[in-house]
Amino acid sequence: MDTMEEIRPIRESELEELLDLLCAVHNPDGRERYRGYIEGDPTWRPSHTPVVVVDNRIVSTLRIWDRRVHLGATPVRMGGIGGVTTHHDYRQRGIATRLMEHAAEHMRDDGFDLGLLFSAIPARFYLRLRWCCVPLMGFHAELRRLPQPGRSALEVLPFDESRDLEETVALYQRHNAGRSGTMLRPRPYWDYAPSRVRGVLPTNVVRGNAGLCGYINWESDGEGASVYEIAFEGGSALDTLVKCLLDECAENGVTQIYGEIPHGHPFVDALVAAADADLRLGGDNSMMVLPCNLESLIASTIPDGAELARRLPVDLVCRLLFGESSGRDLEPILRARGISLDAEELRRLEASFPRREVIFWAPDHF
Repeated sequence: MDTMEEIRPIRESELEELLDLLCAVHNPDGRERYRGYIEGDPTWRPSHTPVVVVDNRIVSTLRIWDRRVHLGATPVRMGGIGGVTTHHDYRQRGIATRLMEHAAEHMRDDGFDLGLLFSAIPARFYLRLRWCCVPLMGFHAELRRLPQPGRSALEVLPFDESRDLEETVALYQRHNAGRSGTMLRPRPYWDYAPSRVRGVLPTNVVRGNAGLCGYINWESDGEGASVYEIAFEGGSALDTLVKCLLDECAENGVTQIYGEIPHGHPFVDALVAAADADLRLGGDNSMMVLPCNLESLIASTIPDGAELARRLPVDLVCRLLFGESSGRDLEPILRARGISLDAEELRRLEASFPRREVIFWAPDHF
């Protein structure tokens, strides 16, 4: 018997059916969380939640998160793809592929600069749909020496929303201005239900005479500590944050610290020095990018590199725009792909696309 398939925005009368699908596929206890993603986020629009309807039944969906992210130093409009869901009975029919293609077309028509997602499945599914991998660096530190407890020059306190939130928002904006990969967080963002569910609020803060000068967002499962985000102003604040974390690790017998933070970040450097730690490099290829209008994206971010960028494969252009790789980093790959640049072109490529420290803070994942 023929089936009728339709891809369209969710209707508000169908929200309970949508929540049924999300709970059935992902988490039977997640209904209120998923409801909060819609009702607790003023940026949500029905067009940002397309659904696939087969014979009057919602069988697949995803969410487009309307956000802004630093591409290099330039803020651009990003459509974050999350919650890609297909009912178990309707898989292996190409439904998710058609839904992703619909979302890409919507983002292009609606003026998004790029799509971005974090793949929980093998990347080849998204690569077939012309998404590009932009690898992110991380670290794993095995502590060899924990410092003796002692007083810090600055005061370390548990985060208190009534006292610390406004200063935390301001510090985030200063610390991440122009930092490639980081999201812009307007003040209301910190109150959105999805932000709170994902743990956007810090764990500890550092305060001095002039007010809040650092914060750290982390947690421990008793075996290891995961650092989700850090911000600071000045070396004293950084050292105090490191000491705060190490004191907690010493108290709980934790010797492993992880984070989706580049190994060259000042926090990782200070952590290794303070704990005589063995450092292993981490990272993953789960971040994937889809330029919605590559010409416009290049023109708005690095216009001086537009001419050269047009000659390069899209996946390498994405890495250059974020600064994950510099022009010279990619020279061997270009050569292996049969793309030859002369010495002057390589110099211009390196000047237009310098390597940057790319961070996408964990609380902003969608």
